[in-house]
Amino acid sequence: MKRFLNLVFAMLAVVLAAVAVSNVTGLSFTVAAVLMLALSFVPSGVQGGALFAGLNKEIWLPEILEGFFPDDSFLKRSRDLSAFVENDKINIAEAGILPDVLINNTTYPIPVQERDDLPHAIELDYYDTKNIVVRNAEAVELSYDKRQSVIEGFRRQLRETFAKKAIHAYAPNSNGQYTPVLASTGQDDGTGRKKLTFDDVLKLFELFNMVDIPDDRVLVLHPKHQADLMAEDLKLFKEVMRDGELFGFRIFRFSKMPVYDKSTGTKKAFGAAAGSNDTIASVAWSESEVMRALGTFDLFLKERDPGHRGDIMGMQMRGIALPLRGKGLGAIYSG
Repeated sequence: MKRFLNLVFAMLAVVLAAVAVSNVTGLSFTVAAVLMLALSFVPSGVQGGALFAGLNKEIWLPEILEGFFPDDSFLKRSRDLSAFVENDKINIAEAGILPDVLINNTTYPIPVQERDDLPHAIELDYYDTKNIVVRNAEAVELSYDKRQSVIEGFRRQLRETFAKKAIHAYAPNSNGQYTPVLASTGQDDGTGRKKLTFDDVLKLFELFNMVDIPDDRVLVLHPKHQADLMAEDLKLFKEVMRDGELFGFRIFRFSKMPVYDKSTGTKKAFGAAAGSNDTIASVAWSESEVMRALGTFDLFLKERDPGHRGDIMGMQMRGIALPLRGKGLGAIYSG
């Protein structure tokens, strides 16, 4: 039965390809069909692979890209600049000075101020999955459920790694007027870590207001900080989660959060080795002050590998997430 279905799919593909070639080249349908049938027997790997190779990029890549950032992901709460990506680089400009405003002016002509924007060309990061072996490539290609399982594995790992890098970039390096970094002030949880409190979040809200950060605010809680708030006032927290906001912050949760040095209140480098002063943190930002951009996605295939007795495949993604001006960012780390 399986062989019969494979034959049906192959013949259908030959017919469709023959019709297309006939329309484009002017060849008769018969000649085009014979040509397509002959090409279908070209061994995989010759001139980039057979016409009907087992793992078709045109099928896999769109399905991997579909819904890459779910609507409930904090990554959606940023400016999407993917449309400005060219050759896996994004060109943005840092805005220059803002114009002064005159009140009841009587002097003309009105003075002119120069505004010099600073251009930046940012190259997108590379995200490469390790390769996996698919030993039933034909079955995966024909079975929607099996293909979706493999695709979801690639998508989940790429998305999680991108999210981990993004939220580290969104977190401010240290305390500043436009980048408040606070230590939690709650009770000791028994391990030497002070719990996060509602008052701590309220303080961050106040500091954002003091510098007129826009109201499109996001707060991503570390799971331990989320548990701290639940323990302090479960009823209030349930109300928060039902509405999805706390003191004007849209609330999310993520476990792969950046690490801060509790002795200095500064953010540690991405991927830095663990230290004795490491502490967890929750991160906040204004949506209009951070960006994300995706570039090229590619699926790499090595079919019929004799050593692994299967098809080897891996994915590469280009993307980046950064603050736009280094303003409207905040964090609360466990003191």
